Amino acid sequence: MNLPKVGIPLFSEKGLIFSDELNHASIVDGCRLSKTEVIVYKHNDVEDLERKLKKHKNQKKLIITDSVFSMDGDIAPLPQIVKLAREYDAMTMIDEAHATGVLGERGGGATEYFHLEGQIDVVIEPLVKL
Repeated sequence: MNLPKVGIPLFSEKGLIFSDELNHASIVDGCRLSKTEVIVYKHNDVEDLERKLKKHKNQKKLIITDSVFSMDGDIAPLPQIVKLAREYDAMTMIDEAHATGVLGERGGGATEYFHLEGQIDVVIEPLVKL
């Protein structure tokens, strides 16, 4: 059986996904399933991310990262990532699965902790009742 190509329309042909090297396996799987080219940047290294974004100025770009990394418990440098996304015309996608209920004044995750509400294009949050 020949299955159709699955892809995010914005990114399937000439777009790129920039993914932190320590992103959760679910993010890695989602990137693979999108059939979009994935460029991995060094963990929490905004300089490496910027170098890679510069190489692909004229393409559609999505930066995806965990907000809190499940294995190490460290926090992504979201303010710097959002700044780079603006500078290089990239979209941002943040997985708040390990930060919701833990970070932020009301438990809203790293997005709330860094006061970035409304500045991230896609925020993935678990369905929880607090």
